[in-house]
Parts: sequence; structure tokens; C-alpha cells
Amino acid sequence: MIELLTNLSEEEANICILVLASAGIVCHVSREDELRWTILVWQNDYEKALSEIRTYYLESDFGRKESTDAAESWYDNSGGLWPALVILVCHIAMIRNGGIGGYIEKFGLSADAVCHGELYRVVTALMIHSGSVHLIGNVAGIVIFVTPVCGIQGFGMGLLSVVLSGAFGNYFTALLYHSGHVSVGASTAVFGAVGILVAHQFFRKIRDASQRFRAWLPLGGGVCLLGLFSAGAHTDIIAHLFGFAGGIASGCLFEIFTVRRPSSLIQHLSLAAVLGMLLLAWMRIP
Repeated sequence: MIELLTNLSEEEANICILVLASAGIVCHVSREDELRWTILVWQNDYEKALSEIRTYYLESDFGRKESTDAAESWYDNSGGLWPALVILVCHIAMIRNGGIGGYIEKFGLSADAVCHGELYRVVTALMIHSGSVHLIGNVAGIVIFVTPVCGIQGFGMGLLSVVLSGAFGNYFTALLYHSGHVSVGASTAVFGAVGILVAHQFFRKIRDASQRFRAWLPLGGGVCLLGLFSAGAHTDIIAHLFGFAGGIASGCLFEIFTVRRPSSLIQHLSLAAVLGMLLLAWMRIP
């Protein structure tokens, strides 16, 4: 037999045993110490067993709420409010500190500057908005789409995934244009969040035999949103498209390589990584 899951609590081990038993999979449980347990299965059953456990954790409240800490759960369920608030505060501060124009020049997504090594712009551009309408639209998008991402991946991992997707979108947009292109706004990250949600729904349906024929519907919905909100005269559809693609890639990696939602420690480390990334970017460190 080979190891399926390790470092489980007794409660987690008991739940996994029930899940595997209900699927007709033979398993063996061994105790690592007084608190940690390991589940083993036959090699021929490994893929099926892993799929059953992953499906259970993704679809049950138990898997979504590994921690019973009320504060952490609240952060997960309001994850989009915090970045939205930060962007609002930043916008007000920029207006009071000389206006938006100077910030667009120094920190906006200039394709030429990025291609010449000013990589910090792929992050700072996400926090700059050209006007109140632009700002309100992206703040609403963050609250609507980033909040469920944090509910799925956790408040730290979710924000990290969204910011990386937005930075990915901006970077490849700059590479595509190479010069003569300047843009700002959090919409690239917002569409990164949409891509993450599309990937999550795709994997939920593909793992359910009765839903597999509908697995591509979320992708269609995401593409429709992309077209609907990228039709404006001053909209950077290329950045939106790359952000959406980055979100799908990020979401797929999360769904493939995680069985349980990352722990509280990982969430805090991910949040620290986001804050560190923003700090280094605004200090104009490439």
C-alpha cells in the first residue's frame, strides 16, 4: 500500500475513512504519533481515492472551514472588501498628493518602461485609476469577484492568486505591445479573479460524473463577462484577456495540487507575500 494522506488529525482521518468506504475503496490507517494519522490505499486505487477525497473537501463545509477561528472565517468571507478599501484610500491619497497624472507617468503600465526593466509597474498599475467612474467599476468588481476567491482559497492565498494573475496579465500585455501603450487599473486583477472562479467551477463539475457535460459552461460564462465588460472605448481588452488567462492558470494549479484548503499559517504567509510585493513595487524595485 502507498500513502494517500499524511499528517491528519483523528477527526480528519475518520472522515476520510468514511468517504473512501462509501466509494468502495479499501484503506488502512496508521498512527504517526498521538495526534497525527496517515491513510494508505492500494496503488491501483490511488487516483480514484485522491479524487474522492478532493471532491469531498472542495464541496463540504468541513473542507472549506479547516480552521474554526471566527476571525479567520470572517476575513475569508469579506476578502474583497479589504483590497477595495485600500484602492479607494490610495486613490484619494494620490489626488491630494499632486493628482493622478504624475502617478500614471511614474507607476502606470508603460509597455516601453516594463520592457526596459521597470517590472514594478505591473503591480503598481493595478492600484491606479484614471477617474471616479473607472475607480468605482473596479472597486465593485473586486468586491464581487475577489470575495468568493478568498472564500475558496482563503484570505491570504486568494489575494495572492488574484494579485499574481493581475501582474501576469499586465506583464504579458506590456510584452505584446512592447511600446506605445500605457494603462492603469485593477480590472486586470478582477478578470484574474473571474478566471480563478471559472477554474474552480470547472473542476467541481468535471469531478462529478453527473455534471461533466456541463464542465465547460463556466468557461463560456467567463468569456461572456470578458466581452461584456471589455467593450468600452478606453478599455484594455488585451490586459483583461491576459488577466483572465492568468487567473485560469492560477485556479487550475490550486485545484490540481491542493486537496485541503491551505492552513492558517500558509494564509498568513501568502498575505505577507502580497504586502511585500506591493511594498517593493511602490519602492520602485524591479
